[in-house]
Amino acid sequence: MTFNKLQGFLEILTTSIKIMSKNGKLVAMVTSIYLIISNLFVFLNTSTVKPVIFDFITKAIELPYLDLQGPLFYQVLGGIQKDVKTLLGVELAFVLAFFATSIFVQAAIILLTGISYKDKKIFPKDLITRVLQALTRLFVTCFYVTLMRVGFFSIGLMALIFPAIMISTHKIVLEVTIWVLVILVTCLFLYFSVVWVLSLVVSVLEECSGIEALGKAERLVKGKKLEGLLVFLLLNLPSFVFFQVSKKMNVVIQSELTQAFLMFFLTSCTCLLGIFVFQAYTVLYFVCKKNHGEEIELQGSIEYSRISVVPIDEDLP
Repeated sequence: MTFNKLQGFLEILTTSIKIMSKNGKLVAMVTSIYLIISNLFVFLNTSTVKPVIFDFITKAIELPYLDLQGPLFYQVLGGIQKDVKTLLGVELAFVLAFFATSIFVQAAIILLTGISYKDKKIFPKDLITRVLQALTRLFVTCFYVTLMRVGFFSIGLMALIFPAIMISTHKIVLEVTIWVLVILVTCLFLYFSVVWVLSLVVSVLEECSGIEALGKAERLVKGKKLEGLLVFLLLNLPSFVFFQVSKKMNVVIQSELTQAFLMFFLTSCTCLLGIFVFQAYTVLYFVCKKNHGEEIELQGSIEYSRISVVPIDEDLP
């Protein structure tokens, strides 16, 4: 049983790699645009925010030493408030711009993978049309998934805080309890993440969104959840490693050019992993559909269906 699951997981990965060449030019074009825009956003964000943060820190250090009744105090305080507003505005603008780019790329990659899986070709104009049709559904599902993640982390945080308050006097018991809860919360997060990511694929390839897409993903992934979990772990663990490396390297490296190159490398790797996640989960979607014997549809065109076979009476003329 375990060997079959591992074999299924490896087949998903190999299929995801093989089908890249079916619509290779479009995949390369979408990926290149995504990498360029993502790195541009990171560069602009860093170059815009750095001077604001430096000014904020300088004024925050200066503020306690000023006379509370003096005009300079209120001038510096006003400058701090202005920096905070600027920082929040800039970050919000970049988050929204990056989200809009990401959701467009996700829809494009899912559609390209689905079409390539069925060994079909698509023209750029048709791809853009289908992406625009799927964007609303994908956005609605993203909204629900985000709400569920926020709710999950809120409940998980409360679950960690509660024992810390109740058994704070017993340090050993508290540490063991916290570790058990952290492991439990992590396992539950990974379990739900399989459904959350697959629901995004469902909302692009089928005419459903939100709760309906989540419910469909939950039904589809039954029997294939371990494969989905392995895909999620394999492709998300490197992102965590990249993040930890970037934090340590930023402390050690002083050269701005080297830091910029490192940021470009980490951003590009993270984007490529994100693209491959959706490719792999799109393949998983088709595997799950076949596993349940359901119809495979690509935005209206039925590619595979169950056919009921009725025996023919030989006595009929």
